[in-house]
Amino acid sequence: MSFREYLHFKSILTEEPIEFEELLTNNRKYARKIGSTEKLRGSFRQYLSAGYYPFFLEDESTYGQKLLRIIDKTIYEDITNHYKIKTENLPSFKRILAYTATIPPGELSINSISRNIGLDNKTVARYLHMLQETGLLTLISSGKTGSGLLKQAEKIYLNNSNLYETITAEIGSKSNPGSIREIFFVSMIKNSGQQVHYSRIGDFEVKGTVFEVGGRNKSLKQIGKNLDSAYLVKDDILYGGKHEIPLYLFGFLY
Repeated sequence: MSFREYLHFKSILTEEPIEFEELLTNNRKYARKIGSTEKLRGSFRQYLSAGYYPFFLEDESTYGQKLLRIIDKTIYEDITNHYKIKTENLPSFKRILAYTATIPPGELSINSISRNIGLDNKTVARYLHMLQETGLLTLISSGKTGSGLLKQAEKIYLNNSNLYETITAEIGSKSNPGSIREIFFVSMIKNSGQQVHYSRIGDFEVKGTVFEVGGRNKSLKQIGKNLDSAYLVKDDILYGGKHEIPLYLFGFLY
């Protein structure tokens, strides 16, 4: 569920989806229209922790427990049945998810997971593919295609911010705001039907445009020479500027 849909079902705001190109061109117009919505900041924080899946409408106090059961069902039923994985190997999938939640995305790799989980690289690559196929992980490459795509994954994310928040809470780890921002951006872009790739200029590249995701104090330093085709995506702001787009607006892409 997008942030836009979340606001609709919470009876906070009803708004039509915004096309990707339209958001880039007229983000200040949409920020003026949406940014004044009552309780928008608080609603966005709530969505990031417990609003992605529609069962938040049932009982928010049990949201995390339901999500943990979905993770278990995905691993112990969907993965084991579809991929014919032996039962004794299934706990490795949960260890991969837990490790992914504790390490910043840019510091994750097949090699680092292999060392910390105790599996060989080939097995880790297979398991990452399965976790992506079943909607628990998202792998971001540099845009190259071919059979080596998985090996070239530059960043590894949990599929959405709710998974991240739930898993970090379950294992007693502190969540990282930077990871949450990037996970939200990637999930909204991908769910809207766009391809997102790793960028060495900023954080991500979508349809030839570079995006650097950060907090309200993020500067243009990293993308300064590429302003014609780059934007800062800032959390903790309601209104953007010529090269700045509020993070929450990407939740209106679908």
